[in-house]
Amino acid sequence: MIPATLIALLATAAPAEPTSQRVLLKAAAAAAPSCRATRVDDQLVRVALFSPESEACPVAKVGDDVILLRELAQALELGHLQRSPRAAAPATRPDMDFTPALDRLIATRLLIQEAREMRIDADPKFRAAVDDFKASRLRAMLQREAVRGVKPDPAEVERLYREAVREWKIKSILLDKEDAAKAFQAALKAGERFDALAKKFVDGKKAKGGGPAEFVPPKQLLPEIKEALRGAKRGVPVGPIRIASGWVMLRVDGVRYPRGDAAAREQARAQATARQEREAVRRFYLSLVARYAKVDEPLLKRLDLEANGEKGFKALLEDRRPLATVRGEKPLTVGDLAREVSMKFFHGLESPIQQRRVNREKDDAFERLLGARLFAKEASARRLDARPELRRPVEEYERGLAFDTFVERVIAPDVKVTEQDAQRYYEQHKDEFTAPQMYKLDGLAFRTLPEAQAALDKLKAGTDFAWMQSSAPGQVEPEKRTLQLDGRTLSASRLPHALAQALAGVRSGEYRLYAPSGAEAWVVRVVDQTPPAAQPYVDAREHIAKRLWNERLAVAMNDYAGKLRKAQPVEVLVTGVSP
Repeated sequence: MIPATLIALLATAAPAEPTSQRVLLKAAAAAAPSCRATRVDDQLVRVALFSPESEACPVAKVGDDVILLRELAQALELGHLQRSPRAAAPATRPDMDFTPALDRLIATRLLIQEAREMRIDADPKFRAAVDDFKASRLRAMLQREAVRGVKPDPAEVERLYREAVREWKIKSILLDKEDAAKAFQAALKAGERFDALAKKFVDGKKAKGGGPAEFVPPKQLLPEIKEALRGAKRGVPVGPIRIASGWVMLRVDGVRYPRGDAAAREQARAQATARQEREAVRRFYLSLVARYAKVDEPLLKRLDLEANGEKGFKALLEDRRPLATVRGEKPLTVGDLAREVSMKFFHGLESPIQQRRVNREKDDAFERLLGARLFAKEASARRLDARPELRRPVEEYERGLAFDTFVERVIAPDVKVTEQDAQRYYEQHKDEFTAPQMYKLDGLAFRTLPEAQAALDKLKAGTDFAWMQSSAPGQVEPEKRTLQLDGRTLSASRLPHALAQALAGVRSGEYRLYAPSGAEAWVVRVVDQTPPAAQPYVDAREHIAKRLWNERLAVAMNDYAGKLRKAQPVEVLVTGVSP
């Protein structure tokens, strides 16, 4: 599969819509191994465009290289995904033309062959990148085998689920001033009851809230409140708790664990499974250490990477004392470990050493280094590098890297965009550079319109938004909302039409009620808003230059590939499409 960026750069025509059509190939294609085709006549065979049974069928030959049907299918799928979502999908038709997509693949393969002719793929940095990719895939394959059959502990899943869905029944008040909060706390210690005291402070305009206790899910709680609740006991007042808008005093009147939250249950299962998998991989690593390696544990334990400051660390980079030996390989030395740790602190080691942060990295860095060698050794013993699930992605990665490197070294340096080019484009496409109305929005989502209206009335009367967010009853859980605002900046053109209408003429800091039919009711807060305005050239310049450069690069690549195609034998095996 050619990387997405490459197909995007080479694209010159709208791609065909992926379909369930069948492709007609020259009969010679059926001779390829693993190509399952149905013969039409002496010259043609028919195969499914999107099918594992036909993915290995050749659709073109570029010199000695073969382009397979799966590559064409992937190019068509990718092109479909890259099309603007507003563009109308072309109708499926028997004579659908796959030539543009196939031509892009042929052009890409020609440039890759040219890269190999120039020995780009023999460069040590190139080979190292391929080796690193291969090693990463091998480790992933071994890890998948290590965790095969791992299942989460049901008791752990239940514990994590209860932690995630636990709701506290809370009675609370928000006090504006610290003196009032301390006075409230002192009155409690003197023996006054929380309910009566809360009413007294609210009536005296020294606090807000104080309504009946409500069950509040954890996702609606401020982090400060959630932290204070961890050690809270039923019936015992907690606070004062400092939050952005004041001080909170609260009391927990109960706790419950709602059932039936499928998303929370699945997340708990995933967390428990992930922990079990980490432990399985850890056990696998230790088994490899026991099988292949000998570790100098005393030396590793006493090794101080912070001794004598940065000067001492630099000396360790040349230290050849072996920390571990792996059968049949060079030892892993102190210097190897020091270099691995130094990569974590690429801005320098002086400050991390002074802050005692370097030694903390020692054990993890050692296991990364030793683990890489052990996993490579085990992968070799199991002959994993001969498996198709490794060979194919490595080949695809190497081709993509050769293409990228060739374009970067040979074609891109000659692609230029001048200031005059960018200014001319700006003048010809000014309508593209008018910024629409923008809103930075936050909001509260409620299950019913009356609940939303009640919250809006309180907010307009001066109730703090963060306090309302954490305490207002009837709110819809964040993951179940049809909108996700949360302080995001959004274009008016991308908002639901009814919401855009509700926000017409709004000013920063105001609230609007938004209640789409059949959905939740929203109190929308306009944190900020920016009216529509033409984007100055100086702001659009970088975007324009990048667009023009990419367009010219695509033209330059196609021109280069066109010249190669005239000199290189290319055979196209696709002849058409049948229903």
